[in-house]
Amino acid sequence: MTAVAMDTARFPAPSQSDAVSAALLALGAAALFLGTLFYARLTPALGLPALPDERAQALADALTLGPTKLALAGGFAFLGDGLLLAACVALASRGRRQASDLERAGWALMAVSVVIAMVFDSMTAALFWPLAHASEAAPFLAFKAWFDFLFAAGNVPYGLGFIAVLRADARRGEPLLPRPLSFVGLAIGAAAAISGLGYSTDVLHMPLVIGLSVTFGCLVLAVLGVRILRRGPITD
Repeated sequence: MTAVAMDTARFPAPSQSDAVSAALLALGAAALFLGTLFYARLTPALGLPALPDERAQALADALTLGPTKLALAGGFAFLGDGLLLAACVALASRGRRQASDLERAGWALMAVSVVIAMVFDSMTAALFWPLAHASEAAPFLAFKAWFDFLFAAGNVPYGLGFIAVLRADARRGEPLLPRPLSFVGLAIGAAAAISGLGYSTDVLHMPLVIGLSVTFGCLVLAVLGVRILRRGPITD
C-alpha cells in the first residue's frame, strides 16, 4: 500500500460541509492575521487596550495616522471575524459522531469572542476617524474605553475556546496538529484568557499580550483549517 493510500485510509477525506468549514476557518484566520498586522501599524494607545490616561493620546494618534490605516486595520479584521464566525458556528453545530462536547464548546466560545470582535473592529474601521473630528473629545474617549474593554474581554472566551478545541484535538488517537504546535497553541490560549481577564478586572495590564495572542492564534487556526481539509474532520 502506498503512503498516499495509507494516509487516506487513516484520515478519510472530509465531507463537503467539513471542507467548507475548514476553508472558512483557514481564510478567516488568514484575513484576521492580516488585520492584526495592520493594527500593528497603529500606535499601542490606539490599536490595543489602553489605560484611561492613555486615551487622550489615542485621540491624537487617530488624527495623525489618518482614516486609511484605521480602515485597513478594522476592515481586514472585520472580514476575518465574519469568516471565522461562520466557521465556528458550523464546527460547533456538527453531530455527536463528528465532534466531542469539549470541541463543540470550544468552537461556541470562540464564536462568542468573534461576535465581540466584530463590534470593536467595526469601531476601528468606521467610527474612530469621524469621532476624532468631533468638537468634543468625550464621545471618542467613551467609545475608545468601550473598544478597550471589548478587546480585552473578548480574549477570555477566545482563549478558553482555543484551549478546549486544542485539548479535544490532542485527545484524539491521531491529532491533527503536531504536539509541539498544540503546546504552543495551549500557551497562546492561556495567555489570551489571563491577559484579557486581567485587563477586564483591572488587575493586570498586558496589552501587547492581548494583541499578540490573537495574531499568533490566527496562525494556529489557519494550520488547523488546512489540516482538516487535508486529513479529515476532528473526531473523538
